[in-house]
Amino acid sequence: MGDFGLFSHWTFETFAPGSIPRVKYNAFRDIQRQSAFCFSLLAYYDDLLAGDRVVDWSMISKLTGRLTIAIRKLVDLLQAMNPVEFMDAHDWYAKLAFYARMSTEHAPIAATPPYLAAIPDVRSGHPLAWVRMHLPDTAGESGLVITPALYQYLVEANDLRPRLDALLRQLDLVDDALVEAVSEKLVSMVLSADLPERLRAELEIEAMELARGSGLLEVLVLAGSGEDAVLIGRQGGVRAADFFTAWIGAVCCKFSPSALTLRLGLGLADEEHPLTVLVYPGGKEAANSCDLWRGDPDAGALLRRLGQVVPRISQLHVFRAQGEALRPEQCRSLHDLVCLCLERGLSQIFAFAGEPARGLTGIKQMRLEIPVVINAFNLGGGLFPTAAERAVISMEDVRSTPAWSFLLGLVNPVVTWPVPEHGEAPHGEASPMPHYSSYAVLAQCFMHCTLRLEQNLYVVECRCDDEVPGYIQFRCMFGGEGSRERVRRVEIVRAVLEAEGFAVDSRGNYLTATRSGGEDVYIQRNLVGLGLLVAWLQVRGAEVASMEAGEGASAFRRLVGEARSNPL
Repeated sequence: MGDFGLFSHWTFETFAPGSIPRVKYNAFRDIQRQSAFCFSLLAYYDDLLAGDRVVDWSMISKLTGRLTIAIRKLVDLLQAMNPVEFMDAHDWYAKLAFYARMSTEHAPIAATPPYLAAIPDVRSGHPLAWVRMHLPDTAGESGLVITPALYQYLVEANDLRPRLDALLRQLDLVDDALVEAVSEKLVSMVLSADLPERLRAELEIEAMELARGSGLLEVLVLAGSGEDAVLIGRQGGVRAADFFTAWIGAVCCKFSPSALTLRLGLGLADEEHPLTVLVYPGGKEAANSCDLWRGDPDAGALLRRLGQVVPRISQLHVFRAQGEALRPEQCRSLHDLVCLCLERGLSQIFAFAGEPARGLTGIKQMRLEIPVVINAFNLGGGLFPTAAERAVISMEDVRSTPAWSFLLGLVNPVVTWPVPEHGEAPHGEASPMPHYSSYAVLAQCFMHCTLRLEQNLYVVECRCDDEVPGYIQFRCMFGGEGSRERVRRVEIVRAVLEAEGFAVDSRGNYLTATRSGGEDVYIQRNLVGLGLLVAWLQVRGAEVASMEAGEGASAFRRLVGEARSNPL
């Protein structure tokens, strides 16, 4: 989905001359775009937590790296808006980014010798002593272990890691055809790799010593280590002169579809799953298989590991209470930091525009009949002249056609919002207070409205003008509850909006939707529906999250029917 059209309306020229430096306006504009990009990256984590996909851990490491880089740019922009107030912004970022990277990165196996170990030397207490479990009694003490370090050296010597990971990041075990295709490319890459001549010679010499009696060798390919090691491949009838080729073939077994399924099911990165090759005399019959492991991927292992990192990355710790101010010391995740940059950027730009005041231009504080307070910037024509004498306005002062339509749905009495009053509510719980992190930019035929309601974010933009094609853009990102509940709410929103003709894109807990063209009357009807949808999602969120997509869409259609029969 494209960018919102906010800044084609809320231009630099709409601010009073000299009230804001151009560099600060540009920084604010870019914060809006960069934060939306960060939200789209954060949504991947909820998408994965839903458990419908099983991916390679390198995808998650890369995603976290991209996210930290994107947030670094966001922090730079915030600092550009007010270098003094945000002089310690990079300290917030450095701490959170460090913990996020540390939770997703891993230490690779060392690529240092020894690369070979004779079975007689692999005694109790040796790190590779477990391989004896896979050595047949007939082999006695005749055997050779090719350690995981040699695979790691092969990767480094041929600079394979960036290319391997680029392919591994494409994997998703729910797509068998994709796994097969990626496996073929990975195997082809390994087959083109080579070792220095001295290492190849060392392998062949050891193989000749081992094969002196029978002349042929048996090769076992083991993935993992200790009691968790799994036999994933086997080669029989291998000649000593062909041993390097056989070892490369053993490495290829690491990337067979079954071996990839095994590793991804364990939630491990390639470098966290050692490859050990065991060789011993025998194997008179030529045989070659890389498809020995059979089993189903265990998505739970990936989910458990992912569940350990999301508190520092995508979990939202702030905005747990309505009206809660956001402070740097509250940020415990990268998601928190994105919200901080967005919120502080908004507060800065509104500070440049001035406090809520009289007159028809500038800032007004809009108080609704529900516990939502919106800071509104009137571009001209967005308010009736009656608003000129007041700094605090109501919905009755709104002249903007799209804003009026959206608010009409938002405050419809078929959804009963909590009463915003001090003290204890009748049921004994404190009533939520109005939230002040919401804002709107209004003109007669244009509206951009951002609502931060507790841990949920809603953005609606509309232009309805007879002279140009109209459009509606909508975005939402849900916080709170569990990942499955957040994703289910997105699925319901998707079903509702697609039925209304919106083009929808969603991932995890994040959704964007656009509807272009159409007569004004239909655009206004969609806006009323969006307002009602936001109210329903916000007030009845727990109930909504318990529904499947079709069930939720049907429930909302019934609510729309009720609202039409009970207008304001």
